Amino acid sequence: MNKENLKKMRIKNPFNNDVVGEILLKTESEIDILLKKAYNFKYKENSKDRAKILNNVAQFYDDNSFTEALLITKESGICIKQALYEVKRSVNALKYAAMHAEKLDSNDISSDYIMNSDNSNVDLEVIVEPFDLAIAITPFNHPLNQVVHKVAPAIAAGTAIVLKPSEKTPLSAYRFREVLIKCGLPDYAFIVLNGLDLVHTVTQLVSYSNLDVVSFTGSVEVGKKIEAIMKDNGNTLKKYIPELGGNAAFVINEDADLELASNIALSAFDNAGQRCTAIKRILVHNQVADKFIEKFISKVKDIKYGDPFDENNTMGTLIDSKAVEQIYNRVNSAIDSGAKLLYGNQTSKAVYSPTVIDSVLPEMELVKEETFGPIAPIIRFNSIDECVEIVKSTSFRLAGSIATKSLETAKEYSNRISVGQFSWNGPPGYRTENAPFGGFGSSGNGAKEGIVHSIKGLMKIRTFWRHN
Repeated sequence: MNKENLKKMRIKNPFNNDVVGEILLKTESEIDILLKKAYNFKYKENSKDRAKILNNVAQFYDDNSFTEALLITKESGICIKQALYEVKRSVNALKYAAMHAEKLDSNDISSDYIMNSDNSNVDLEVIVEPFDLAIAITPFNHPLNQVVHKVAPAIAAGTAIVLKPSEKTPLSAYRFREVLIKCGLPDYAFIVLNGLDLVHTVTQLVSYSNLDVVSFTGSVEVGKKIEAIMKDNGNTLKKYIPELGGNAAFVINEDADLELASNIALSAFDNAGQRCTAIKRILVHNQVADKFIEKFISKVKDIKYGDPFDENNTMGTLIDSKAVEQIYNRVNSAIDSGAKLLYGNQTSKAVYSPTVIDSVLPEMELVKEETFGPIAPIIRFNSIDECVEIVKSTSFRLAGSIATKSLETAKEYSNRISVGQFSWNGPPGYRTENAPFGGFGSSGNGAKEGIVHSIKGLMKIRTFWRHN
């Protein structure tokens, strides 16, 4: 096998194992050259020009939504319905980034820092400008939208960005760069790369001395390792934005509308449960648990799943058979420890059925850790105090929600669990592309993403005092 073949990685569809594309892997020296190119790049385009590029890309994805969604399905196994929704979200994110970019150059914030009592002989100018270089690392789930949420704000801000997408689902990221270049983005404003060795490549990227920001979405374990690598290589004081795991609890209070609650609970299966904000625990008040389960199970049984290319299906595969095996083992471990399987736990290669399991205990691995799959584990409780204790028994603080008729109850509960985003009578994963997004504890360090915060996070502020 020649050297060029050694540098190629084939990407296979999780459902049928067909080869759906390939990428070229970069050597260490090639990556070093690209990092220097990105660091030395400076936009000649003003913010309005960059907004136009983003809008043109948004229009392209809007016009070609099925084709681009099909690429997502091919590489990730996400069903085509969910992939189409991902493209729609990506289009919205691009439009939001363009809207904010449009006014960046003309937005003078100096007046926000001036008071009438300040020295009239000294004038203040507050200068907001882009960082030189951001490094972004994205996971396999949402292979387009995750990328757009990191890259579009960088373009809006005027910051060069180097992205390493997941080796499991890199094709949408490379395609996104191709579309951006066609729409007028300069070559080195945005670079996509994967290296010959995953760990070595991540280490090389986050150790680069000239980086300003590292934005990472992925597991807690890897997120902590990246922070340690940055510290060990002189980047301790560089900005680090980790978006890590979640273990969202959906609480069904005794006064909840059970029809509404059973519909909300179905979001546990969105994206085959491979979302950091997906419902990972369903906490149900004992007084209404049996009635809720009856409604919920009848709806879960109607879910069509399997072939992600079948437009009638609402759930495709997991990312690979290894992920299926891990979830299957966790469910069986919970059953062995006393939990009751109500529906599902069927497997076929990378396909795992929607699964509902009752009488789950908070200490079971299934709910103590983040289980990244289509599982609806039901935990029963008798009081809000007990519920809060259960929810806070894990260190994840990303998202949560409650079904209750009382706004007061919802607000009190939200304040007690203090997660990054919360919904009353809605799913924990609900968000808009513009809103702040990010968690606490094992879910993150409090830094926020979302288009608005991401643009601000990719810019620096200086002051210029003019003494008269």
